[in-house]
Amino acid sequence: MLVFNELSDLDHRLLSLIENIDPETEEIHQLVDKREQLIKTIIDVCKRNPNLQQSAQWQHVVESTRHIAQLMESKTEQLGQSLRKYRHGKRSLQQYKKFI
Repeated sequence: MLVFNELSDLDHRLLSLIENIDPETEEIHQLVDKREQLIKTIIDVCKRNPNLQQSAQWQHVVESTRHIAQLMESKTEQLGQSLRKYRHGKRSLQQYKKFI
């Protein structure tokens, strides 16, 4: 099915963006929105053809969705930690400047 190929291509682009050191959040957001629409299309097809839910293609969609969600959660946590370090450093610098 064409929609599975389109989803696979989109997943590759999404993964490469997420794995960047400085991710392009706006582009990631757009790809996630597009991915959601593709998955809704696939779910509609699965409702009409229940056998498709047992297919390797569907299982791959489920696995890739889990992987992408875990990777996005990990990246968000990593960026949050970097932000906390930055804020701590900024506060330390402000304290230091009081003595200058």
